[in-house]
Amino acid sequence: MVYVRLVVCGLCCLGLPALVQVAAGQSAGGAGQGGAAAWLKLSDYPRPPAPDTGWGIHDNPNCMWQASPELLREMRQRYGFSWFKVLACGANKLEVVKAARAAGIEPVVRLYVDRPAPHYPRPGQESAEFRRLVAAYVKAGARYIEAGNEPNLELEWAAGEWEKPERVERLCRQWLNARRLIAAEGAIPVFYAMSVGGSDGRSAGQWWTDCFETFRKWGAIDEAFAGTAFGVHLGPLNHPLDYPFDPQRNLPHATPAERFESLMKDNSCYLGVELLIHLMDRYLPARIPILSTEGGAFPDNQADPDYPKVTPELHRDLNLGIFQRMNPRHPQYWGDPLFAQMSWIWHTESGMFAIDSWHDNPKYGRMPILDALEKEPRFDRGVIFETTTSAPAGP
Repeated sequence: MVYVRLVVCGLCCLGLPALVQVAAGQSAGGAGQGGAAAWLKLSDYPRPPAPDTGWGIHDNPNCMWQASPELLREMRQRYGFSWFKVLACGANKLEVVKAARAAGIEPVVRLYVDRPAPHYPRPGQESAEFRRLVAAYVKAGARYIEAGNEPNLELEWAAGEWEKPERVERLCRQWLNARRLIAAEGAIPVFYAMSVGGSDGRSAGQWWTDCFETFRKWGAIDEAFAGTAFGVHLGPLNHPLDYPFDPQRNLPHATPAERFESLMKDNSCYLGVELLIHLMDRYLPARIPILSTEGGAFPDNQADPDYPKVTPELHRDLNLGIFQRMNPRHPQYWGDPLFAQMSWIWHTESGMFAIDSWHDNPKYGRMPILDALEKEPRFDRGVIFETTTSAPAGP
């Protein structure tokens, strides 16, 4: 949740726990020792009931704050949110997850611990408690679980760990362990979302590539990603949604190869999702859901001085444009794998993130994006799974 500010269908027939167990059929061993795993179709992954807009919002970054059942119903009915990122300190958000599920919202739960990389959860008592928490949230209605955050930032690593060699390899080993434990309790593990820019100068796109390459080298692509989802923190900064292929950059007619090369160099844009889909097609046997559990446009952001600062009006236009392109019928649709955008943030009472609040911004009050969402027509992304031919998957 640091970002560049510092850089800067419910399943029927076969129940979800059983299906995840099938997809998670690997051993408890390390890299390359997993057994055969099942790759699910995108249509097999759970989503909220129709209309699933793919629109969502992030919890208060104070993980003790709890959204009320009334607020969650309002999020769904008034603003069209069908996804909610839940930031949990231990078991304190079980009732929030139950209320979200009752409101028709898909909760994505992050189990928060300070500086989780590269060990969380450690073997022994910590792993046992981790499994108990996952099981409790699954029972409450959670189907997607995150166990870490932005591991390309030094501040997310335990003291003294960032400086050690084989940073990517240690992160990948941590994922294989956490992924196995989450799946064993009947949830879908969500791969760690990267910050747009990393503390070591590598972009999110380069970290994705390095992780994919590591699992490929280990022969552990199936073990790492079958039956999982991929977490991202997609946001445009103060760029237009088509950056870097907007007219100002003079690349609107780039070839697919040129687009990939450009996005690998600069993924500080919402089209980072296009890059990730491209990398999935390169490394994975099948695409898996992409969950943007933070992101969107932030008020007052001017990370790129060549583009205007994000005013409340531009904040509205960028975030509304992101949500509109979740519609499979939109001519600039983001693609089937992008299941949800849970934008940063509903609100927080104080601190450095208060300026990002949508509901009660300390500088601007109620942000105009909320008025726009009240009027915006709803749609159901589930239509892409109702026929054998899905909507175009983007460039």
